[in-house]
Amino acid sequence: MTQLPLPYYNDDPNSFAYPTVHKRWPTIIEGCIKDMKNELESDPKLENSGSDIITKLQDLLVSFKNDEEVKPFDDAAIKLNPSLARYNESLVELNKTKKVTWLTGPWLNLECYLYQAINQYFISSEESYWHDFDIFENLKNQTFQQSELGALELCKRYEVLTTQLSKSLEKDTLKLLFSEFIDISLWGNATDLSLLAGNVTLEDIQSVQGEANRKKNEENILVNDLSEAWEYLLKSEAKEKRLDIVLDNSGFELFADLIFSLFALDSGLVSEIHLHCKQIPWFVSDVMPKDFSILLKQLIDPKFYGSISNKENLRAISAVQERITNYHKSDKIVIKSHPFWTLDDKYWTIPKFDDLYKDLLASNLVIFKGDLNYRKLTGDVQWDPTTPFTTSIQELATSKLPVLSLRTCKADVVVGLPKGLNEELIEKYKSMSNEKGEFWSSSGKWAVISFSDGRN
Repeated sequence: MTQLPLPYYNDDPNSFAYPTVHKRWPTIIEGCIKDMKNELESDPKLENSGSDIITKLQDLLVSFKNDEEVKPFDDAAIKLNPSLARYNESLVELNKTKKVTWLTGPWLNLECYLYQAINQYFISSEESYWHDFDIFENLKNQTFQQSELGALELCKRYEVLTTQLSKSLEKDTLKLLFSEFIDISLWGNATDLSLLAGNVTLEDIQSVQGEANRKKNEENILVNDLSEAWEYLLKSEAKEKRLDIVLDNSGFELFADLIFSLFALDSGLVSEIHLHCKQIPWFVSDVMPKDFSILLKQLIDPKFYGSISNKENLRAISAVQERITNYHKSDKIVIKSHPFWTLDDKYWTIPKFDDLYKDLLASNLVIFKGDLNYRKLTGDVQWDPTTPFTTSIQELATSKLPVLSLRTCKADVVVGLPKGLNEELIEKYKSMSNEKGEFWSSSGKWAVISFSDGRN
């Protein structure tokens, strides 16, 4: 195994960990406290149990401000959630280097610990109402509702393409569509919907204008291994191909992932898609199984769309919802969750989790969505930016798992860049009136598409 660089630490002012810990984490906890108080106002019977959770959240906030030592989970917590034993093991190892405190410890490990701790406050309550409570659900729903126009646009323009997708497509045309839908999935809320702008047809996608749009989008994709992933997926001789997506955010990004899933199934590119969710409320906006069900209900709820809720719009949205629902009912879209995704383990350890590993080995391509999944793939350590992706993912590079990472850059770690590009981007970001040029990799303005066939 390669000698690993150091992780990113919370007390490093040159890391995006520093503003995250000092600003974002307290804001998240304060938001939880506020939402809990709102919940208690709507149901006074929950006052005692809810107040206990609020007190624990307030104590956690104090722990941040006082930079207290991060404590292991006790036996009662582990009994409720056996996964927490892994966190205690991590703390033992991390404390061998230096005492782990909230404001000085390793960023990724403690961010994972944070969400497990918050979840523990709810599942350990004496009031069963809180055991399955998602403190972030209202925020998820509000955020998706703010993207209603984007969701409607995706529905209406996808409808234009469905009749053509039912036809037998040439390989080059299918590849173009694959690239366009991957682009939508990659950028999530940041997408400019280039594929679906206007009454787009396959001819439009193949046009000079369509090529110009793709090139414009690709300017900010610093690493693009999509062609390699495409060829790998295509060369499989399996009659029925399976695609897996380890999801990131709920709401619009999940919807964009489902639109990509519809394309992959409608076009016959794959025969089934497995979507991997988190089992607990995670990093505020990550997809849980229930969020998939909630989204399907929201898509056909006229009240959800407000002013755009007219007959034509609802028909377009309903048609897409029906396609997703039918694929789900026929097990063509499969929703899964596994406790591994909410551990603080690097993804290098996937082969050690036999049930998950064997399941993923059945896939023809495993897509990891978003920044957090990329951080876990690469270990969130201080790799030189020119480090090959296959080096950074360690054992996964030889695991026989074909991995495709779609990531908009929102944290420090980035690999696979050509020599000198990182330095150019630092200067470019400074020229955009930013004090720290190194934070280009945390800005969300750039992206990487990285692939490993698992047989390196």
